[in-house]
Amino acid sequence: MDSLSRALPNSLSPIIGAPQLANLLAELGLCTAFELSDKALGVPITTSRSTWVRQHTASTGSYFVKTYDYPSAWSQCRGWLRNTGPLCRSRAASEAKALIWLKGHGLPAPRPVVVLESRRFTLLTMAVVVTTAFPGCSLDHLLPTLPMHRRLHLAKQLGCYIRHLHQLGFRDRNLDLRNLLARELPDQSFELTKIDSGRHRIVPPGHAEDRLTRADWARLLPQLAQFGIAAAVRAAATT
Repeated sequence: MDSLSRALPNSLSPIIGAPQLANLLAELGLCTAFELSDKALGVPITTSRSTWVRQHTASTGSYFVKTYDYPSAWSQCRGWLRNTGPLCRSRAASEAKALIWLKGHGLPAPRPVVVLESRRFTLLTMAVVVTTAFPGCSLDHLLPTLPMHRRLHLAKQLGCYIRHLHQLGFRDRNLDLRNLLARELPDQSFELTKIDSGRHRIVPPGHAEDRLTRADWARLLPQLAQFGIAAAVRAAATT
């Protein structure tokens, strides 16, 4: 366990999913919730200075553990008004809430298992979200493997999916290919879902375009352009 983890022994407390925590720890062979944040455990998926994701496999399936780390007073105060202050929802909790919202609206989504938070003097020092794995692949990895006719088929479904999200009132604000997952079904169609929506907003449902939907498209379309499907996705979303 790294020096950061040793500095915060056993300090993570469940704020969502507490009833499932004991079963999860037993499945993963861990003694305390704190161990879920250990970088040395699980299969590395992504690692940055302040965030890391690890995959764990248990008899009940595969789990992803995402840790947000705010070790210094500067990192804690910098996010005071966004996600580390005493009145703010952590990114981990917001990601779990987004998944709960998606599932509540009948959309495929990983299941949030538990959210853990550590606070010092009301400021967030660490947050962890654990979810089940979605049986699919991120679009930034999937699209390069598909021939153009399959990309265009996926493009139509992706445009309809984003339009549906926006009509339901979901504004992602983190609409990247790496956070959109798809799995191919036996009938050759694709099942889509969205993860890592820690900055999402929910507005009243309807068809009206607003600055947040425009921002979602402005973020995603350049990423789609390199695969030659940006126009097809946008057209599917507007028909």
